[in-house]
Amino acid sequence: MRWAVLSLVAVLLGGTVLIPRGVRAEAQQGMVQMYVRSARQLYDNLEYERALEQLSRARAHSTGEADDVLLSLYEGVLLADLGKNEASTTAFKAALLLQPEAKLPVKVSPKVERRFEDVRRQVRRKLANQAARGVDPGAPPGLEPGAQARPVEETPAVVASQSMPVAQAEPSPASAEVSGRRGLRERAWIPAAVGGALLVGGGVSYLQSRHERSRLRNDDESIETVQDLDRSVSRGRTSQTVGLVLAGAGVVGLGVSAGMYLLGAPSAPAKVGWSLGTDGTSALVFGRWP
Repeated sequence: MRWAVLSLVAVLLGGTVLIPRGVRAEAQQGMVQMYVRSARQLYDNLEYERALEQLSRARAHSTGEADDVLLSLYEGVLLADLGKNEASTTAFKAALLLQPEAKLPVKVSPKVERRFEDVRRQVRRKLANQAARGVDPGAPPGLEPGAQARPVEETPAVVASQSMPVAQAEPSPASAEVSGRRGLRERAWIPAAVGGALLVGGGVSYLQSRHERSRLRNDDESIETVQDLDRSVSRGRTSQTVGLVLAGAGVVGLGVSAGMYLLGAPSAPAKVGWSLGTDGTSALVFGRWP
């Protein structure tokens, strides 16, 4: 409660200037601990998203490296449990770059523990390489020892030409023709399927017409009046006409399919072979012509 009282006094006095720096830091540390405890409770209740929100609020009250490391470790654990492995690795790396020997603040699964230790080994190798080259760990990556970073404005724009699209050669007429024929053959199944369906429908309709004809010839008992007779005759004629039309359309569809399949066949170049000979009295030309 001490930090809360101090914060309230600061607000009543119109700012933090009148509060000693050490007291303000203690108040900020208290805020961080409060949010961390709340995040830990939410973590235990498996409310990972809400726990991350508490850590985000705690960031605004961080007092230094220790708080940043603690918050990054918690974020890495929560992100790992949410399945966001890449973001979790980034959070772990941010903490370990500040404190390479940091420990996880909560008990985690063996899988997360292994990932954390893998990140620790990567960070140690990176720091060791930087130390061997005499590079300050806080310097921008790629900066050589003793070199000064150049302003971004002075960096020559030499990569613009690398993003220019590469011209692609247009297909030759021969290759376009071959591709068109191949596509024609590949689509030949469409009219074949339609034609087959029409043939089946035509056969069904024709069978219905034959059924009506059979009823008329056998004096079906259901035909009692002249109107029944007329209706049966009309149904038979209609079914017969529909059956013939559908069957004809089906045949046409199959013919179109066959034509597409034959036209889509790759054309083999004609081979010509000939030779010249003689029987002693005359010259002979013989061979194979296209």
